Amino acid sequence: MKQLSIAFNAPNINIPINYHHEVQSLIYHLLRDADDEVLHDHVTGVGMRQYKLFTFSSLRGRSSVRNKRITFDEIFYLDVRSVRDVLCDSLESALKKSSELQLCGQELTLHFVKSEERTIMENKLHIKMLSPLEVHTTDADNRTSYFTPLDQEFSKQINANFKRKWTAYTGNPPVGDIDILAINVSAKDKYVTSYKGIYINGWRGEYTLSGNPEYLNFLYHGGLGARNSDGFGMFEVIS
Repeated sequence: MKQLSIAFNAPNINIPINYHHEVQSLIYHLLRDADDEVLHDHVTGVGMRQYKLFTFSSLRGRSSVRNKRITFDEIFYLDVRSVRDVLCDSLESALKKSSELQLCGQELTLHFVKSEERTIMENKLHIKMLSPLEVHTTDADNRTSYFTPLDQEFSKQINANFKRKWTAYTGNPPVGDIDILAINVSAKDKYVTSYKGIYINGWRGEYTLSGNPEYLNFLYHGGLGARNSDGFGMFEVIS
């Protein structure tokens, strides 16, 4: 499974701090001319749920925030991962070919894009979130409840989310569980953002993640928790 490391050059680009949808739109725009299998066949579902099984990081780079907008000094970075190589291959090709790149109506130039393969072999990882980790439930009245790393339900809901995604991807339920435990998470790691008018609560910080290496590899590339294709749930392995 592949991952992309991307750098854009855009001196003094100024975008909203709630930029998840804009970055997602950039990715979809770049993939608009790809074969149908890249996006349409990339969606798998269980019941009414659908999973695109890719994720992207928060934007990184030297920046400043003012009036709920973020300004990057010059170069900023984005990582994209998927459980299917075809999406990363298509995105890399589109980035290299594109002569017009825009984010929030502002022009970008590609500084570099690098592709690499990574396979998780361990059954216990020390991880740090590269984009917020979010997990929630919705009741019959369409009210959403978000869980914090201190909630007993937090790990249970993340495990349940993993099982649904694994079953959707493979056609068979996993034979074991995953477990997540917060080890360096504080109030400052809480992340609140607006996505298409919906307020979302997520968490950064560090955790231990345990389970079958095949399952952890799947989560490394597809994302942990919910809303992965909206830019949530990407992590790096610290050790």
